[in-house]
Amino acid sequence: MDFMSDTTTVDVDAVWDTVVGQSEAVSALRSWSRDPLHAYLFVGPSGTGKRQAARAFAAAVQALHFGGDDVGRDRQMRLALQDKHPDVEIYEPEGAQLLVGPVKDSIIPSVFRKPSDGARRIIVIDRFHDANAAAATALLKTVEEPPENAIIILLAESVPVEHVAIASRCSRIEFPPLSRADLANWIAEQGIHSDQVDVMIEASAGDLRRLELLTNDPGFSQRSVLWQQLPTTIDGTGATAGRLVRELIGLISAASEPLVARQARELEELDAREEMLGTRGSGRSGVDARHKRELRLLRVGEFQFGLRVLARRYSRELADGGGREIIDAIARLRHANEALVRNPNETLLLHNLFWNLPPLRG
Repeated sequence: MDFMSDTTTVDVDAVWDTVVGQSEAVSALRSWSRDPLHAYLFVGPSGTGKRQAARAFAAAVQALHFGGDDVGRDRQMRLALQDKHPDVEIYEPEGAQLLVGPVKDSIIPSVFRKPSDGARRIIVIDRFHDANAAAATALLKTVEEPPENAIIILLAESVPVEHVAIASRCSRIEFPPLSRADLANWIAEQGIHSDQVDVMIEASAGDLRRLELLTNDPGFSQRSVLWQQLPTTIDGTGATAGRLVRELIGLISAASEPLVARQARELEELDAREEMLGTRGSGRSGVDARHKRELRLLRVGEFQFGLRVLARRYSRELADGGGREIIDAIARLRHANEALVRNPNETLLLHNLFWNLPPLRG
């Protein structure tokens, strides 16, 4: 993106074009970037733009408060947007939780470090909803009384009860799921043409990262049709249920290929950057852990999409006069969806579900 206008002045507002939708959040952050507060909490589901908004905010702050010329301001923005700014650091838990050790050993010292290149130290902590109580408590005083030149941004999908105290010290900004219009506009801007656009938007459930993967997924149409036809394909036998489960799981496993390719490129870039800086291997474990989570979320998203398709089909059957077995089917689908978050055996979960769903007529 080119931030220099024809008059060689820097267009700082252009950084907000990198955020899809979220007009209310962008409006608030654009205003705050001119006179930033010390701590922010971005709250919303995965894929709603929290991390990109944090990048854009960091870029705007560093540019607006930079003491040099326009060339320097342009450089500040580019570095921040590319995650290469030495005074903008993004942390995320390496495992299932953010623990107190990394908070005390890495995050807090980073907050108190003096800026080396920019006007502010900006520390972004992703997945803060996964911070355990000890980690949140350890960070509380720093959020309450950070250095004058530091800004802390917490990114969270929700605010657990043990995080209420630290949340109250932050300015909270909501990031709801992206609207159908926002996602459709993004697809149009990418120049993507497909008769599956509406179905892909539905399958994304407002998650831009998932939509991006679906637009590069040649097998999506086949999976979508399989889910839609499943109620009329099942016949109450274990053999048919097993065949459908194997077919679906095989297709969903193949759907991970675009993500795996993107992750491989990210690792190559990380290795090259660390080799250049002489820090080879220092960030690999965190990236590997994130990649595993991304793959898991992709699979869960696929199953949730399919269960929504089935739930709508059985709900229509109920509206058309379906009886007790249809009500039970909808309940089974709801329970299966709830079970997905507990990392179940996918084959057993789906086989039991498909075997017990009542067949419908086409």
